Amino acid sequence: YADILPLSRPEPIKPRMTTLNRAKIFSPFSALRGYDEEISDQDRVQRLIAKAELSDEDKGRLSDRLMQIKKGMTITVRYFHTDAVQAVGHLPINVKEQNIDMLSFSSHKFHGPKGIGALYCRKGVPLMGFMQGGAQERNKRPGTTNTPAIVATAAALKKCCEDMDKNIAYVSKLRDKLIDTILEIIPRSRVNGGRSPRLPGNVSFCFEGIEGESLLLHLDLKGICGSSGSACTSGSLDPSHVLLALGLPHEIAHGSLRLSLCEYNTEEEIDYIIEELPKIVSMLRDMSPVWERIMKGEDYYAVQ
Repeated sequence: YADILPLSRPEPIKPRMTTLNRAKIFSPFSALRGYDEEISDQDRVQRLIAKAELSDEDKGRLSDRLMQIKKGMTITVRYFHTDAVQAVGHLPINVKEQNIDMLSFSSHKFHGPKGIGALYCRKGVPLMGFMQGGAQERNKRPGTTNTPAIVATAAALKKCCEDMDKNIAYVSKLRDKLIDTILEIIPRSRVNGGRSPRLPGNVSFCFEGIEGESLLLHLDLKGICGSSGSACTSGSLDPSHVLLALGLPHEIAHGSLRLSLCEYNTEEEIDYIIEELPKIVSMLRDMSPVWERIMKGEDYYAVQ
């Protein structure tokens, strides 16, 4: 997705949010060109922030054109923000080379404590306080800093950065083994997002003819933790809007499974998933009237 947010206006205004359609998912900056005619006031344009995700949890694909976005937009955007929650600690990031003015991340994504994150701001980027209260935090927010969590976040990030090259190679090997084997032994399955570039620890499948919630329940009984989409939408029964934007029909997007790997996973654990997942998918398909219609050739939805 991409957001266009006014930095300041004299009257209240709701943020402008645009969900990119499927044709624009892989070229985020092209979707911003449509604002040329809509936003013609140059003074207003100069106060805009452009925002894009560095990576996406539903499909694991990296925004390989991130470095081109700021240069490729045809409107004047003063500041560029990226949601790098899925990437920090797992991939090298250079805010100068990638034209990043602001970058946000969350500690728990790289084994730090939950409930704390950070926003990097390039020097000179003006920030308004988002909460009212005391002035002890440079007028940005009230309250007292959580020093233990801040120190733990820094320690976790330092550890991940020191071991990053080794971790990328190791986790990517586990990821590729899992993806290759599952696609080979489970028919009518697909991996969401491209194979490369891809987050080292992201595995996202769609299995035709089953429902994701049932799949998760049976995996949980086997001691395998997964999700049917991003944690941000875990309370929703709707299929992932990201998968729908990729062009998948609801029936297939409902059968999604996301597994997250890290350097603490072992090859034995990957072998265990490879052993158990096909059994569960087969069992659920045997009970599914949708799968029966697919096998009879009556259902036109098919995984490409």
